[in-house]
Amino acid sequence: MSKSKTEQSAIATNIEDGVVIDGFRMISLKTPIEDIVTLQGSFLGGEVYSPSSNTAVAEITAEMLDEGTTKRDKFVISRMLEDVGASISIWAGKYRIRFKAMCLKKDVPLVIDILGEQLRSPAFNKTDLEPSIKRRIGDLKRSKEETSVRAMEAFLQELYPEDHPNYSVLVNKQIKDTGKVKESDLKKFHRLHYGLGNLIMVAVGDVDRSVFEKAIHVAFSGWGRSGLTIDLSGPIKAKRIRKPRATVVNMRDKTSADLVIGQPIGIDREHEDFLPLMIGHYILGGNFSARLMATTRDEEGLTYGIRSALGGIENGNDGYWYIWGTFAPELMEQGRESTLFQLNKWVDEGVTEEELAAKKTTITGTYQVTLATTGGLANRIMSIAERGKEMSYIDEFPQEICSIQLRKVNEVIRQYSNPKKLVFVSAGSIEVKGNQ
Repeated sequence: MSKSKTEQSAIATNIEDGVVIDGFRMISLKTPIEDIVTLQGSFLGGEVYSPSSNTAVAEITAEMLDEGTTKRDKFVISRMLEDVGASISIWAGKYRIRFKAMCLKKDVPLVIDILGEQLRSPAFNKTDLEPSIKRRIGDLKRSKEETSVRAMEAFLQELYPEDHPNYSVLVNKQIKDTGKVKESDLKKFHRLHYGLGNLIMVAVGDVDRSVFEKAIHVAFSGWGRSGLTIDLSGPIKAKRIRKPRATVVNMRDKTSADLVIGQPIGIDREHEDFLPLMIGHYILGGNFSARLMATTRDEEGLTYGIRSALGGIENGNDGYWYIWGTFAPELMEQGRESTLFQLNKWVDEGVTEEELAAKKTTITGTYQVTLATTGGLANRIMSIAERGKEMSYIDEFPQEICSIQLRKVNEVIRQYSNPKKLVFVSAGSIEVKGNQ
């Protein structure tokens, strides 16, 4: 429920929000901190927009943005930023290209100028591309040896079809695609998909909005428009799980094994059941005081780490819940049985009023702590903007959490958790015994 302007806290009432140039939205918040400004921004162009012919193009395009421009090489840009103590980083997320910067108030025009140059006119030099490709291939090969990566990869492949945004592309395919990337692929992707239209920038700290607006006009005016959108008209659905599924990813000579248990939920984060279900999983396995950590880890000593959470719930996607745990290979079976015992108890008996009250306090307290820094504020504001919510939500979220009732939490736990239709994935040096 939205609040009137007089009821909002100082955060919402002090946020300025508006379009600086067509297709460029700027949200700013001036805080008491002196001289320091933190920026965050994003626009569509992330991993899901890679061409079907090569899944690596979007990510490598973003990675190459700080490797120099058509006007200045990366060493010149690096010295310019270092001389004033500023920083800029750019990377690709699943849906959006993201950037972050920090600088002194007086250096805002310089940082915006460099950022605009990096986003608009990257060089995509072959001499810089080859090391980037080698680094990415090396990272991917190392990830193939991580039991947690392989377990989650197989889990998402069991839950979703290949054309679903939550599907996990095989590491071997990512390696193959990375090796095939050419400068022409990056230039084409950049030309077709980068531009104004859905660009959001958040500035928090000692912000002079007029300075920002002038710098943005200089750096971004005349940039073309991106045609990318998020299509929510007919989202692709998860696979239908009719009976338990079990997959074992055997990996030689591993000292630990990872287990993932879960199933699709069919809703995204904007659904009315999302927050009650999120709190239910937080009670089950969200932090060190949660049930799974207190039992499977602390009481039984079966694992170093175990958690429960929701995932894949952004931008209208039907998400999933999962339990992840890591075990010594010889303790995997005991760990699985212990985890299932706690899961079944959680579904059958629900959570208690005391557990709910404690986790509400933890969630709202953690939320308030993140708002104590310029980076935390910028991150929260950006998330609200990307979700299409009003800025007042930054104040309303704690109240929304506190209003959730025990009856509702236990209702959604049972509704979205069916222990008879679970997907099990284990990865590591596992000896398969009997019927998995």
